Amino acid sequence: MKRKTLVNSLPVESSWSGEFDLHCDVCVVGAGTAGAIAAIAAAKRGHSVIVCDSAPIAGGSATAACVWDYYYGSDGGLYCEVNAEADSVSDIYLKSMSGQPGSKRSYTTAQKSLALAKFFDKYNIKAFYSSYVTDVFVDSNKVCGVAINDGERTSTISAKVVIDGAEGAVCRLLGLNTLGGRLSDGRSARFSRTVGVMSGGYLLGRWRFCGDFAGADTEKAARLDYEYAAEPPCSVERLDERCRLYSLGYETGRREVPCIETEQVYLFSDYLDGKHPDGAIFYTTSPLDNANPDLWNEDEDFQDWQLLSDMHAYGVSVGVTPKMLIPKGVDRLLVAGKHIGTGHTMTSAVRMKSDMEKCGEAAGVIASLTIEYETTTFDIADTHIDELRGILGASGCYNPENDRGICDLNDPTGNTWKSCHLPVTAEELRESLSSIHPSLGLISVRLGLPEQANELLRGFLDEGGLLRENAAIGLGLLRDESCIPVLHEILDGGVKTYLYESPVKYQYPWLHATELCNYIKAVCLIGRFGHADDRPRLEKIAAYSGDDSHLTKAAEYARAALKSYDRQA
Repeated sequence: MKRKTLVNSLPVESSWSGEFDLHCDVCVVGAGTAGAIAAIAAAKRGHSVIVCDSAPIAGGSATAACVWDYYYGSDGGLYCEVNAEADSVSDIYLKSMSGQPGSKRSYTTAQKSLALAKFFDKYNIKAFYSSYVTDVFVDSNKVCGVAINDGERTSTISAKVVIDGAEGAVCRLLGLNTLGGRLSDGRSARFSRTVGVMSGGYLLGRWRFCGDFAGADTEKAARLDYEYAAEPPCSVERLDERCRLYSLGYETGRREVPCIETEQVYLFSDYLDGKHPDGAIFYTTSPLDNANPDLWNEDEDFQDWQLLSDMHAYGVSVGVTPKMLIPKGVDRLLVAGKHIGTGHTMTSAVRMKSDMEKCGEAAGVIASLTIEYETTTFDIADTHIDELRGILGASGCYNPENDRGICDLNDPTGNTWKSCHLPVTAEELRESLSSIHPSLGLISVRLGLPEQANELLRGFLDEGGLLRENAAIGLGLLRDESCIPVLHEILDGGVKTYLYESPVKYQYPWLHATELCNYIKAVCLIGRFGHADDRPRLEKIAAYSGDDSHLTKAAEYARAALKSYDRQA
């Protein structure tokens, strides 16, 4: 047996033949949003479970960081039982930002953590808090246990299955491959913190973005954590008798972590190319909740969605398969959390609280079946999909109705959001692209849904107005260079903007309005085509240093394009 650890951030292994201090069926490292539910799911099936977490309570950033307003995500699953217990702990109502009837419930730190603690007690789950994983034990390609440290002593734990719910901590000790950050600069999403505000008899969540950990060593990352946790709350809040501040369980939350290379990797580029994984065992629903302000540095798949198609007010359902929870080539190890095999862009569409809780439940059930069948995690993923769906369907975790496709985040339907019809015929596409809100038409083109889309769009170029401009953007999405003359016309005509306001308003106010600015889109696309004779045009745009926000943003896209020119040279 081998013992693997990190020395100076590099994986090191040594032989080990010692005795384990503790034994269990399932060891869950990280009792956070996903990990806590994973532990309960495995224990409910009669397996002995040990969890460890660096925090002093269970629940992770979904509780300790007061992440209260993450109301996107698909409903259903074991977490509903935990929430019902939380309902019995306290009757404090956390009001959603929308104030709409039927808004989803959320809970304070104490409520959710106490509910989780009750479930841990009910199912005899042994928990080690304020502890972190230091070593992993492996036999060939099979994980056999971990070592944890609580600051005073190290304990070794043997386990039939280990679940990494600690943002890849176990995987890092094994030296496993990750899928990385943005292709342009390797950076990841910002981190943020939240506070609670009592106002008008309601407790509301508020958050602020703090920065990012990209390139930070352990000491710098820890310092950033402490600095932002200690700062005063957002300036819009005040401390007086009318508005009291509640800062329960202060913690900064990483909005994205490196994704592990799993047996099946499903990227957002796969989604845009019309590929959908077979064998989903639960579905997520979310916007692409990537909070980075510098979209010009993002991967093209995210730019296609967020900038070129203006889809920020729409969400997408993602089917998650068992193989997306199994690190590539490693048996008896599962991942549960933001670090599953979805990649930088897609992870922002699967990380909502209820979806991460479903992810944990799925991992707990996969671990259980692996033990019950005395087989490998690979075998469960390959041959037990129907059984997994049956078990997860009984709790509501697996529900085919949660596969919403693309949905309107301003238009709720029951406990979810209205699925959108995407334009596919020539007339539907003409109507969409002639409007100031061509989002669904453009994303339909990018998804390859209209037949002979290139030919249709080239025909629209012969017409005028927004239909001509939006058709050129659509052709740009298809990498069709026939759009370039119209893109030049858009740039020569200067900045023009159009504001669309949704007739339905729900939840977050910044989703209600969508601004169309084809000038910025044209800069992005001209930069992508990379023609040498367009370089002077881009250099002129990049040189802008005034106060106009649209020209400033266009300049950023031009600068990003020029960097690409330089790399190619």
